Amino acid sequence: MNFNSLLFLFLFLPITLLGFYLINRKGPYKWSFIWLVGASIIFYGFWNLVLTGVLFGSVLTNYVLARFINSSQGNKVNSKKILYFGIICNLGVLIFFKQFGLYGDSLTQEFSPTYSLNVIIPIGLSFFIFQQIIYLVEVWRGKVDGNYFWNYFLYVVFFPQLLSGPIVRPNEFFPQLSGKNFFKLKADQIAAGLTIFSCGLFKKVVLADGIARYSNSAFDAVSEGAVLSLMEAWSGTLSFTLQVYFDLSGYSDMAVGLGCLFGIRIPINFESPYKASSLIEFWHRWHMTLSRFVRDYIYIPLGGNRRGSLKRTGNIFIIMVIGGAWHGMGATFVVWGIFHGGFLALNHFWRQLQNLLGYSLERKNLIYEISGCMITFLIVAVLWVLFRAENLDVAVSIIQSLFGFHTLPDADFNNIKISEDRLWFLIFIVWFCPNMKEIMSKYYERKNFDTKQHNSIVGRRWYHWYPNTWWAALTTILFIMSFLEITNSKQFIYFQF
Repeated sequence: MNFNSLLFLFLFLPITLLGFYLINRKGPYKWSFIWLVGASIIFYGFWNLVLTGVLFGSVLTNYVLARFINSSQGNKVNSKKILYFGIICNLGVLIFFKQFGLYGDSLTQEFSPTYSLNVIIPIGLSFFIFQQIIYLVEVWRGKVDGNYFWNYFLYVVFFPQLLSGPIVRPNEFFPQLSGKNFFKLKADQIAAGLTIFSCGLFKKVVLADGIARYSNSAFDAVSEGAVLSLMEAWSGTLSFTLQVYFDLSGYSDMAVGLGCLFGIRIPINFESPYKASSLIEFWHRWHMTLSRFVRDYIYIPLGGNRRGSLKRTGNIFIIMVIGGAWHGMGATFVVWGIFHGGFLALNHFWRQLQNLLGYSLERKNLIYEISGCMITFLIVAVLWVLFRAENLDVAVSIIQSLFGFHTLPDADFNNIKISEDRLWFLIFIVWFCPNMKEIMSKYYERKNFDTKQHNSIVGRRWYHWYPNTWWAALTTILFIMSFLEITNSKQFIYFQF
């Protein structure tokens, strides 16, 4: 079941939301957790009922391991052994499906074994595996106790973040369940959730899926042997660059909005990454909770930047190659990770050189920021070719066309769809419009939202959200526009990872 489906919008979500608040009125509260867990399992079961067993098995196994770790806190050696065992089991399941699994009807990798077990990869596998690894580590560190089982079950399977994140940490989730505000129906909270969700739905259905046909026409043509002109190559590349941006941005907003409807604050996972003035900053803004997971649980344990520049460079390459392979075992993903690792290493050396020359990184220079933003955007866009292409031959052909290294094809030979006006419009949105964190900042930063307090804030800007008629009208317009296009909408790109 997709967020951008009629079944979800007009059946699953209304029933789940209504049932949740009706149960809260009568209590006891544990039935609210059970209701959300049951709804989340049904939501997941629509993808593949059999593979729901993998999710069940993962949840039960990790909960038992967490209890053993918690009960072994007096013996650090035993508790660490259980932790390592749990991490190995989780990664083993992930690697097994990534190596031998099928996504839909096709293999997900080029570096596949000579035989296949023909197993389907459970959707969202990576994200609920990573979230449970975090849980085990936090229990071992003593920051989380055993926790009530239904709280933990909900932490893992809560449907807004189950399939593509964000990866929520225990200290971001469990404290919200202990307060009675979680169980109260609030009009402002519902209004905020509907606004955020509708904005995300619009980004996905209208913007991302609307530009997808231009990227598909370019990449599909090259996969069939066509050679693109310079204009066609840039049209296809920029189209996918914007498609993947609005696709993940839309999902992230929809997840936050859905959480808000149920009174749960889900971490913001996307913060205008194409406004970044460096590749380092880009990865701090793109799929933020995944980048945070990689930093805290892979990069820092490897040594981070504590052992000199060469060691730091090696660690960067390791995590970016792992990141590329996580997306898929195809050569394109691995090369994509290697190039990102190389550019990130250069970015760190450039910053180090600036410090040696006495230039403060805290000092802002408009020309420097604009040029850095444009260079970063172009690097990311070109590397997206590797991410999107079916194989290296297609990627190399498109990159050659991007830089004019191909002999120009005959005019109108390829019949590639190009839409310069749409590209400029979407680039304007990406670079100059406020993002959802900025729009909802006065709401999202407060634990208890107060309309009067919000209205009296001196620094409130014209684009800041407020529960009034204007925002209600805009939310309705965005939802209607999305509804009219929803039958043509596609699955989210990150669902396959």
